[in-house]
Amino acid sequence: MTRSDSFGQTWTRLTEWLAVMAPESLAAVRPAVARQGIPQELGELYAHCDGSLPTEAGRFLVSGCGLLGLDEAMALRARLASLVDGPDVETDWWRLDWVPWAANHDGASCLFVDIGTGPGRGSIGYFFQESGGEEQLWPSITAFLEAFAHAVEEGTPFFGETPIVHGGALGWD
Repeated sequence: MTRSDSFGQTWTRLTEWLAVMAPESLAAVRPAVARQGIPQELGELYAHCDGSLPTEAGRFLVSGCGLLGLDEAMALRARLASLVDGPDVETDWWRLDWVPWAANHDGASCLFVDIGTGPGRGSIGYFFQESGGEEQLWPSITAFLEAFAHAVEEGTPFFGETPIVHGGALGWD
């Protein structure tokens, strides 16, 4: 199975679960867009959707995060990069080679993919504006989505939160 096949299968597994268990959250997922010149897994994500609507139903990932459209992701990345005023801030808080792909309603926390050249390339981390980024929590977007899909299918905790469905929307407690 190729990496792309794995992503597609995981995305299908997740959207099939949402269709049955949380249709409001699935309805909040925006249509796919074709984008060139972005890292492979981000390209695969955007080939399946261009983020989710900024509604409660659309913020179905952990910590109140919703999928960001590519333009939203680039705007949040630029905003966070503008706050980096030196190498100490970049090292300890936000790195310029991180790209957010999911965020809470105000962007104070987000999931990011590392597009740098180091050993963490392609890995997923979590950023919280007050404390900075935590790197390499999952090896890839596919690995994140596989663990996420397992948690919602089984009703088990994921990233310290338990999935709940309320009013047709997936949320976390």
